[in-house]
Amino acid sequence: MRPLLCLLACLGLISALSPAARADTTTTTSVAQLMVLEPGDGSYKLFHGAVWLDVDKASTNYRWGGLQCKGRELGDTSIQLLFAAFRSEYQVKLEFVITDYKDKQYRCVTGFTISKS
Repeated sequence: MRPLLCLLACLGLISALSPAARADTTTTTSVAQLMVLEPGDGSYKLFHGAVWLDVDKASTNYRWGGLQCKGRELGDTSIQLLFAAFRSEYQVKLEFVITDYKDKQYRCVTGFTISKS
């Protein structure tokens, strides 16, 4: 079994990180780009990372952590799973909530599903 499939089988589906808000779901697509920020980056206070999907990469990104997505952090394992999906060209469907920060809206990742096709 491939390492990603084994890891997914061991972990089960990634569940929502915040049960308080009802999450929306993206269409199933591939990951176009993944950004992970470290504490030394000037934007780290605002968000800790972002993912762009092929389906809407020109207009939308999905973030986690920081002031823009407070309480919606992705763990190291989740970030590794997203990168593995990107690298292996697996399909991803994101769960997200829309949050407001300084009169602007952000899509914050609360969970995701990875599939072979």
